[in-house]
Order: sequence, then structure tokens, then C-alpha cells
Amino acid sequence: MSVSIKKVESKRDLNTFIKFYISLYTDNSNIAFPLDFDERSTLTVGKNPAHKICESAYWLAYKGDKVVGRIGAIINSNELKNSDSKIGRFGFFDFIDDFDVSQALMQTATNWLKEKNMAQVHGPFGFTDLDRQGMLVKGFDRLSTMATLYNYEYYPKHIEKFGFEKSVDWVEYTFKINPEVPEKIQKISKYVQRKYGLRPLEIKTKKELKQYIPDLFSLINDTYKDLYGYTTLNKEQIEYYGKNYFGFVKKELISIIVDKDDAIVGIGVTLPSFTKALQKAKGKLFPFGWYHLLKSLKSNDILDLYLVAVKEGYRDKGVSVVMIDTLYREARDFGIKHIETNIELEDNVQVQSLWKYFDAELHKRRRCYIKNI
Repeated sequence: MSVSIKKVESKRDLNTFIKFYISLYTDNSNIAFPLDFDERSTLTVGKNPAHKICESAYWLAYKGDKVVGRIGAIINSNELKNSDSKIGRFGFFDFIDDFDVSQALMQTATNWLKEKNMAQVHGPFGFTDLDRQGMLVKGFDRLSTMATLYNYEYYPKHIEKFGFEKSVDWVEYTFKINPEVPEKIQKISKYVQRKYGLRPLEIKTKKELKQYIPDLFSLINDTYKDLYGYTTLNKEQIEYYGKNYFGFVKKELISIIVDKDDAIVGIGVTLPSFTKALQKAKGKLFPFGWYHLLKSLKSNDILDLYLVAVKEGYRDKGVSVVMIDTLYREARDFGIKHIETNIELEDNVQVQSLWKYFDAELHKRRRCYIKNI
């Protein structure tokens, strides 16, 4: 049966686009399903402020009347300003194990990008670095996280057959929480705090935490600005992400490090794992999805590390160790047994140097692919 491609042009099409991912992985035990209302917000012009700096299009693949794949193409104007090449993105690329399907989808997306005068395409990416990115190439048998994509093992075989090559890899580590903070971590943390006049900031309420959100994202922008694929978030995007994601956080599981003048020099943001809750919710917040998510916030043994950012001038002074020391203690008291680092670039030696103090395992690897078009 031949493959037909349909452009997403209506709310009904978009709903089909979102639901296909859930149906493709409905029986998978390692995926963390996105919530459909969050996906809809991300993909909808007028809801996600990233669309003001991005141009995008989405398509569905059909065999007969059955949906068998999907893909999105994105042009981020900020990325073009910072790139030596006219480069576009592909994302939301999911398909059954059929080369005719994946090829038809990719060809459609790259043709659209070529019509927009793009010379290269890379991905999988979302609109910004805070969207899920990177194709899983190792760790298919491990639990995914809310912040990361999950894909079947056949995905890389398809994209490599189409001439895509590795651009960069992100790696992920996991390690156990023991009753005592590693002695080396304790010593370095105390020394750094004493030498540079630093201290962990005590956040008493969520309302107080919200006051720091603009400063936190400003630090994230500054820290990540030179990382692969990162585009600086503007004020409107910061408000969007702050509203959408910081409502989930537990103030005890965020580490904010300040100097003697109370200026923020480092942040670490973690969340209890939502993976099992999202599997039970199957993309739906109602009627019972909210219950599973709330239960994960109150009782959990896995912690996901989402963001680590350190102010320039402090990045080689051990501030990250102070954050890890603080988060380790809070995680242990919360009942956490394992920490997932989430993605970090494979050449980010500064971050990975933290994990040498633990019995950390590199258990997942994700890849950004690139191709001239």
C-alpha cells in the first residue's frame, strides 16, 4: 500500500498528530508520555511564544486511512543569526518500522526547508533547547524522563539510511543516593563556600521562588548561549516556561547559590521522576492523570536533574559541587534512591567531572543528526 502525506492544517489534524505518538508507544514500558495539552500548547501558534521567532509546518503519513507517521520542520530565526549556514530543524519525527513511511516524511520536511532556502537540516529538535531533543541511540531498555525523547531502536537505522550523519551526542548518567554525601563532595563544598563567600539560598515558599524566575532564566541564557542548538530565550518565552514548568517544582529540590551580596551565581533544578505517572496518564491530565503526577511529587525514589547553570567567572570554582551537595542532601531526605542527570553534551567536561565522585553509569546516549539538503 502506498504512503500518502497530509499537511496538518486543522485542530483535528493537530490532535491526530499528537495522539499518534501515544498510540505508537502505548505498550512501551520505558517512555515518558508528554501531556497532550502541553504538546498542543507547544505546537500552536499564539500559545507558544517561540512561534514568533520560528516558522514551522507539520505533516502526517497515511497508509490507507491509518496514520503511520508524523514529522515537523522548523526554522528558528535566532538560530540562523548565530549560524554560518542556513540551517533548519526536523522534529516530532515518529513512524512505524517502514522505510517508505519515514522516507516520505523526511523528504516532505526537507523539501519544505529547501523551499525556504535552507541548505542544511539537523535534529531532532523542538523550537528551543527547553523542548525535547536528540534521537536515542543507546539505552532503549532504560526509563526515559519527562524532559527527553524516547524512540524505538529502528529510528537511527532509518535516518542513517537517508544520509544523515552525527553532528553531536548528548549523554546521560545515573547514580545511586547513599545515606552519606560522598566525603570529597562535602569537603569541596565547604571549602568553596568559605573561600568565595557563597551559600545555598533558603527558599521558604513557592511564591518566593517565583520572584527569582527571571534571574534564573537570565543565568540559564548566559550559561547555555554557546552550547550546540541553544537559542537565547526572550522575556515572553521566559514567562511562558516559568508559568508552565515551575508550577511542578518542589522548592526543596531546587538549589540556588548566592554570593555575599545575595547575587545568584548558580542554580540546579530537579524534579521527582514523572515517568511512571505519565505512563499511567497516557497523555491525559484528566480524569486521573493529575492524581498520578501529584503522587509522584509526594513520594518517589527517582530524581531527574533538569538544569545546572553557573555564572561566568564561577564556572571553574566548584559552585556546581556546592549545588550537588545541597541537592544530594535534600534528595536523600525526600527518599530518593537514584538520580538521572538528563542530557548533557558529550564534550561538556565541566559537568561530567561532577559524576566522578559517584558510582555513575553512562546509560543513555542521544544524537543530533545533520545533512546537507
